Amino acid sequence: MAAKNQCLKKPKRKKPISLIRPMTMQDVPVLIAIGARMHQESTYSNLDYSPKKLMELAEIVTNNPDQYMCAVLEKNKEIIGFCVGFVTPHFFGHDLTSGDLLIYVLPEFRTGIHGVRLVRAYDEWCTEKGVKEPLLGVSAGITPERVGALYERMGYTEKYTIYKKPIK
Repeated sequence: MAAKNQCLKKPKRKKPISLIRPMTMQDVPVLIAIGARMHQESTYSNLDYSPKKLMELAEIVTNNPDQYMCAVLEKNKEIIGFCVGFVTPHFFGHDLTSGDLLIYVLPEFRTGIHGVRLVRAYDEWCTEKGVKEPLLGVSAGITPERVGALYERMGYTEKYTIYKKPIK
């Protein structure tokens, strides 16, 4: 009887494999395509989108790893998100601070812990660099309440507000 029950058990499903790794220049065409999706859903969608400029930025980021980080998030070997950050001395002195140019996960993958994993990678990088006060923003305006709540759960506090004024 026990053997019969064994036959009825469903096979275990393999969990999708996801990982975070450094960006390479080979990733850039995919990241530019993902960036276009981010641009479309962001508060910056009224501004132009230049793949050429982004290719130049990718070269700067990859050639200056002491100042920039770019981590890609893969699920089953497909890039589903990425984070670009920078470190710089605070303008008041020599202590290091940091910021993100972006943290983005494709909409269809925004459940689970993908965003958390990218923020953790950013935090670890900041710690390695000796940053005293890492900063993250939600200036792209993509689900700002949800993103802000995530940042707060991860130890960040809201401190600043950004104002925007279009010039005609």
